[in-house]
Amino acid sequence: MPGPKPKVLFVDDEEAILKAFKLNLGRKYSVFIAESGNEGLRVLEEEGPFEVIVSDFSMPGMNGADFLEKVREQNKEVVTMLLTGQANFDDLCDVVRRGEIFRLLGKPCSPKALDENLQQALRQHQLISAEKELLEKTLNGAIGAITSLLSAANPLFFGRAQRVKTLAIEVARELKIDHGWRLQVAADFCYLGYLTLPQDSQQNVYDGGELTPEMQKIIVSFPSFVSNLLKDIPRLNKIRKIIEFIQADYEDTVGEFHDERRIASIIRLAQEYDQYETKGYSKGEIFESLRPLETIFLPGSLDALANTRELHGGFMDPSKVSPANLKPGMRLMEELVLSDGKMLAPLGSMVSLSFIQMIQSHLAALGEAVFPETIEVLA
Repeated sequence: MPGPKPKVLFVDDEEAILKAFKLNLGRKYSVFIAESGNEGLRVLEEEGPFEVIVSDFSMPGMNGADFLEKVREQNKEVVTMLLTGQANFDDLCDVVRRGEIFRLLGKPCSPKALDENLQQALRQHQLISAEKELLEKTLNGAIGAITSLLSAANPLFFGRAQRVKTLAIEVARELKIDHGWRLQVAADFCYLGYLTLPQDSQQNVYDGGELTPEMQKIIVSFPSFVSNLLKDIPRLNKIRKIIEFIQADYEDTVGEFHDERRIASIIRLAQEYDQYETKGYSKGEIFESLRPLETIFLPGSLDALANTRELHGGFMDPSKVSPANLKPGMRLMEELVLSDGKMLAPLGSMVSLSFIQMIQSHLAALGEAVFPETIEVLA
């Protein structure tokens, strides 16, 4: 049984050309059309994702280059092509670079030539998707396993990393920012520096207590420290940049590392929220404190934070379970503290397989008496 036809979006301000695209290519592809850049963005939001998007360059209002650049902000996997009737292609080199455009086609373009280019674009899309899947399933999976173990070893800061990551993902989703695996890895790795803190200093730093100038200097250096740790690992250059940008105020710049700055600002906002929450502030008090700082974050991110499922209680009601009955995917709604006073996991920690292994190891070595009878969780 044949699979679904590839989805292709054509954007052109000439209705006759769009009708020709549908007529000539509609049997082979699932063709969608739009008569302007703004309409194209609407179709992308309502009908996407698409494997390929083909846009005319010269259109009133938003030209094709600006349109495809906005497309790239929302979807890093889509392959884009630009049709142009302009004679001097050299003038469009910067346009192609900014929009990461796969191919520049002369206009008019025959149905046969367009079909051939679409086939090459689809092969490019398959390569991009395969690489993304490889990165997500191998690199991100390996990193997830490592950070799960770090959560067990240092529940304070890596418990916070889990909460920050979950909240940042929700904010990015509200803003329709294509973050992929980069946000998740950066949110985990940005706390690696805190492992170097002396044990007796960790709680004070975590609580946001008063710090000596020397300690403040050490904490400010953590992004550079982590970036240097990751410099020899392939494919992590953009992760390093995100981590380096987290402490900086957001700058709405275009070009290289534009996306990394946006992701970094979202992570910083999630960090700020979690730090206030750790101090016992209510949601209303947190937003009252963050509003005057709104200009240092990505525009719209504070409103997106307020609209997230995380802050609207998009989970089931809390329930009580014994630590021995914890399941992957549950979230702790209170600290898990052993009978000797040692914190095993902070409020908000997500239960993972490595977390359950840690529980089982404690049960085997110390018995059930070391744990509280029950702990409150969200399933």
